[in-house]
Amino acid sequence: MNRPHDGGAAAAVEGPGVGEVLPAEALDELRETARPHAFADAARALADAVVALSEEGDPEAAVRAARAAKRAAPRAASVREALGIALYQVEDFRGARTELAAAQRISGRGDLDAMLADIERALGRPERAIAIFERSNRSRMEPDTAAELLLVAASAYGDLGQPAAGVALIRRHARWPAELADHHLRLAYAEGALAEQAGDPTRARAAFARVVQADPEFHDAADRLERLDDSGASAGTAGAT
Repeated sequence: MNRPHDGGAAAAVEGPGVGEVLPAEALDELRETARPHAFADAARALADAVVALSEEGDPEAAVRAARAAKRAAPRAASVREALGIALYQVEDFRGARTELAAAQRISGRGDLDAMLADIERALGRPERAIAIFERSNRSRMEPDTAAELLLVAASAYGDLGQPAAGVALIRRHARWPAELADHHLRLAYAEGALAEQAGDPTRARAAFARVVQADPEFHDAADRLERLDDSGASAGTAGAT
């Protein structure tokens, strides 16, 4: 049930930036979950955390602001998510996992699975990253989020010394439209890197060529493709002599 908030709290939230930074649903959640008389403090702190993450690129400041928001509204999924993302960016992976898992538990959403899977990789548990992929419902995610989770799971197979399994996972689940978005390029690049790691230059060339055709400047895909082509040409010359 919504708790009434006094005029001072409303005025604080109307202050510089808060209404523009936080969407209405986040403010509604804070009204529902903030400690008594702490709504304005929670909203201001969460807005500061979001700005520090997105505009200022200052994850340390985001951690401080998000911790303040958590003290004011510990049961708000948006607050726990912001703190989790900030902790992830400062490489406090255990703390990030705790906060992001709490955000998903509170909200019932699954769109943080890609980051949670990447955290498991960072903690040296690639098998858990793959398990997250296997239990996730990617059809309910935004396309870029679903692609990121697939990329993380495939890369986890590489961590386990099974890059061919990572390539197979991408080939089984990826879809390549005529016009590739950034998440398609990242996925194709990962396929190329894993195929090269697996000793499959033909598939690696095909994957990097897909990237280069769409965006010749994407990372070092063009250089990697050129090296593979040169290596293939050298092998062909050697075989002919």
